[in-house]
Amino acid sequence: MRNLLSVLVILLLLTTVDSLAASSVKTSKTQQLVDQYYAAPELWASILGSPPRPLPPEDYPPDSPGNPGNPPPNRPPNCPPDNGGGGGFPGRCVEAVCKQLSRFDCDDKDDMYEVTRACRNVSGPCVTSICSRMSRFSCDEKLEVFEVANICRGLVDVSCIDYVCSRLSRFDCDELSELRRIALQCR
Repeated sequence: MRNLLSVLVILLLLTTVDSLAASSVKTSKTQQLVDQYYAAPELWASILGSPPRPLPPEDYPPDSPGNPGNPPPNRPPNCPPDNGGGGGFPGRCVEAVCKQLSRFDCDDKDDMYEVTRACRNVSGPCVTSICSRMSRFSCDEKLEVFEVANICRGLVDVSCIDYVCSRLSRFDCDELSELRRIALQCR
């Protein structure tokens, strides 16, 4: 009985020392959550084989003075909402951006050129997700919404941001700077 008690005390001391050593590592909580998010798919990929690759974003021709907005081919310049499953480029982004702005910020040709340019390689669900986490007045002007679109550029899947923010408190995921940091880590 005495030997068992001494073994338990030794294990308790080792566990305490190990936990103190692990807590001294300079890893942010956000980085740990992002690592946890990506660890599960990697585990399943190693068990089941490689997962299917995501669809690449649509290619756009480079900007030129004669073609300032460069909307996707076969679509009008104001890009009606994309009803297909193509990742939401750019129709769903235009729809998400215009929902955040006032009616008068998306009602003429010049405004729509600005919006379509800001929506290049940006998914609508990402814009909606980030703006829904901030206060209504933090995501209601062109510069603010275009900043959100810039954060979302290239992020096809917003599930990492949603996962990390669901694990954090509401106040750790409600400012543009915090969401920018999370989006960068989710790339």
